[in-house]
Amino acid sequence: MGRRELLEALHREGRETMAAISGRSAAEEERLRTGSEERREKLRREHEQQRDLLCSVLQRTLRSRAAREAALIRLRAEHALSLRLHELARLCLKQLRRDGPEQLFRALAAELPAVPWHTAWTTPGDAVLASGHFPGASIIPDEALSGGVKAVTVDDSLTVDNTLEARLERLWPDLLPHLMAELRGRQL
Repeated sequence: MGRRELLEALHREGRETMAAISGRSAAEEERLRTGSEERREKLRREHEQQRDLLCSVLQRTLRSRAAREAALIRLRAEHALSLRLHELARLCLKQLRRDGPEQLFRALAAELPAVPWHTAWTTPGDAVLASGHFPGASIIPDEALSGGVKAVTVDDSLTVDNTLEARLERLWPDLLPHLMAELRGRQL
């Protein structure tokens, strides 16, 4: 084999080796590009899933917080309304006495046990009636009372508060839900 043939054979072998290397490089480049694209797509999907999850959690948190704040506002408003209703109810107690003050006093005083009484508090308008109903007891007129009587026995063993104010306080926990329901336009 001559020198020229040797050179041509080496060039041909070099070209073939170069072509094989280029082919492998192109195939490797394509494999890496495809793998990279698949990883990028996988990361994008994972990122979207994570974003959706975080958004969902944030939305639930914000909705929960808004619901709590709305409930707190509603509770504050209902509490203020209940205080106002209680005050109005206390003001209405005086109207109960207007229709028949003597009958009201006698009915409330008759509910007390028949024991010797030491002190009785009543409205100034009922003081005369009280002195007849509680003989020997100190009668104390109380401007704060709307009607009824509060009395203490001679031995201080029993105190009975049968005033309109005390009755309202005892009934208020049962009365308030009905008032609130009526104001909301629904029945319990």
